[in-house]
Amino acid sequence: MNNNKQQTNVILYCRVSTDEQAEKGFSLNYQEESLKRHCERMGYNVVKIYREDHSAKNFKRPQWSQLKAYTKSNKKTVDKVLFTKWDRFSRNVEQALTMLREFDAIGIELNSSEQNLDMTNCDNKMVLAIYLTAGEVERDKISSRSILGTYQAKCEGYYACRAPFGYSSQRGGKNAERGLSKGKRTKLVPNENAHYVTEAYKAVATGLEPAEIVRRRLNNKGMKLEKSSFNLMLKNIVYAGKIEVPEYKKEAPMLIDGVHEPLIDLDTFLKVQDIFKNKRWKGLKTGQKIEDFVLREFLICECCGRQITGSYSKGRTKKYGYYHCRGNCKTRVAKETAENNVASLLSNLQINPNVKELFIEVLKDSEAQVNEDKTTELKKKIERKNTLEEQLNSADDMLLTGKLNTERYNCIVDRYSAELRALNLEIEALKSNDDSLFEFIDASVELLSNLDKLFIESGYDGKKIIAGSIFSDKLIFGNECCRTTKINEVIEVLNRNSKGLEGLKKGKAVKKDSLSVKVPEAGVEPARFPTGV
Repeated sequence: MNNNKQQTNVILYCRVSTDEQAEKGFSLNYQEESLKRHCERMGYNVVKIYREDHSAKNFKRPQWSQLKAYTKSNKKTVDKVLFTKWDRFSRNVEQALTMLREFDAIGIELNSSEQNLDMTNCDNKMVLAIYLTAGEVERDKISSRSILGTYQAKCEGYYACRAPFGYSSQRGGKNAERGLSKGKRTKLVPNENAHYVTEAYKAVATGLEPAEIVRRRLNNKGMKLEKSSFNLMLKNIVYAGKIEVPEYKKEAPMLIDGVHEPLIDLDTFLKVQDIFKNKRWKGLKTGQKIEDFVLREFLICECCGRQITGSYSKGRTKKYGYYHCRGNCKTRVAKETAENNVASLLSNLQINPNVKELFIEVLKDSEAQVNEDKTTELKKKIERKNTLEEQLNSADDMLLTGKLNTERYNCIVDRYSAELRALNLEIEALKSNDDSLFEFIDASVELLSNLDKLFIESGYDGKKIIAGSIFSDKLIFGNECCRTTKINEVIEVLNRNSKGLEGLKKGKAVKKDSLSVKVPEAGVEPARFPTGV
C-alpha cells in the first residue's frame, strides 16, 4: 500500500446547505474529519478537499464546478471522489445518475464513506436509488415546509422576503410570545433610508417630473439606487403597508394589511402606478438639471428668439452667474437680477379682491362636487365588486356540476381575481381618502397673492414648478426687463383689475389688461420680436 503506483488518490467533498449549518452531524468540520479518518483506515492519499455551502437541488454549485474541472484536467491521477453520505452528493435523483455516468466515463468513482456501495455489483444500483430518492424526498419536504411557512407568514401580514430599500428586518425579540409562530416572524421596520422612499413617491405622484429626474436628485442627496431598482421600488405595494399573498394550492391570491409601518398612503401609491401606466409627465423636460440656473428652460432672447442659457464667469475672487443668449446677441444679465425680474413680473399678478371671493366660492363648490363624484364612484366600484364575486360563485357551481371544464374555469378565476384585486385597492383608497380641501382653500389663494415672495424663497424645484405653472409660454428676456405673452388662464382672470370689471358691467369696451399688453399684438403685419435698437 506504500507503493505510489498502488495507492488510491481521492478528493474529499464536504457539503452543507445554509439551513443545515446549525444541525448536529452536518457541519463541514465533522464531514472533513470523518472522511480523513476513513481515508487513513483505507490507506487512501488525499489530494484535494472541497468544502461547499450550497443546496443540493442541482449541481450548479461553485465548489462542485471547481472539483469537476480539476478532475477533468487530472483524470489520470484521481481515482475517487468521496463524501460522507449520498445526500451530501445530491438530492436530485435524475441529475445524480447523470453525474455518476459522466465520472464513470473518465474512470473516476463517486462513493460515500458511510454508505459505501460496490459499483461493480449491478444489484447495488437498487440500493443507490433508495439512497438518492431518500435525499430528494427530504429536499421536497424541506421545500414544502419553507413554502408553507412563507405563505402563513404573509397571511399574518409579515414580509417574508429580503427587506426592501427603506426597511430593515427585525425578528421577534424577548418580548415575543414564546411558543408562538409570531415570535419567529421577521418584521419590517423603517431605517435611515425610509425618507428617500417617501420623498420619491410624493415627487413622482405629482407627475411634474419623470421618475429618472427624481432618482438623480435623490441620489445626489445620498440615496444610491440604480434606475431599475428605483423603478421596482416605486411599484412595490409593501411601502403602502400591504402584503401580496400569492396563490397557494386552491387558495386565491390576496392583498392584506401588513404588520409593518407604511411609508406612503395607498392613494399616493395608486397615483404613481397610474403615472407609470400612462407615462404622463406634466410638462417639465427631462434635460440635464443645473441647480443654479432654474430659469434656463423658460427664457428666450428678445433679440433673436433663441433659448437663453446660464453659466458662470470666473472673477478674481469668486464665480459670477449670468443668463445669456446662446447666439451672438449681447443679452447678458446677472443671475440674481434675472430672478428678481421674474419675481417683479409675478408681483404684478395681484388678485382682484372682487374676483377673489368669487373664486373661493367656486373652489368650495367644486370641492363639494368632487366629494359627491367620489361617493358615486365608490358606490359603482362596490357594485362591480359584488357582481364579480357572484360570478365567481356561479363559476364554482358550474365546475361542480360539470357544466364548465377546468381549463375554462381557471381562465375565469384568473381574470376576475385580477380585477377584484384592483377594485379592492381602489375602494380602499376612496374610503381612506377623506381629506377635505376646504381648510386649504383660503391659504392657497393667499399664496397666489404673494407669488413673488414664494418664488424668491423657493428652492430649485419650487421655482421651476411656479414658473411652469404660471407662464404658459416662454418668457421674453432682455437686458432691461422680462415679459411674457401668455399666462395661466386662471391667474389671468384673477388678475383683472376692478376698473376692467366695472367697465364690463357698464357694457363699455375695455382694453385687455393682462400682462400680454406688454407685447405688440398682431395687426396688419404679424407680431415680431423687437430689434433692440
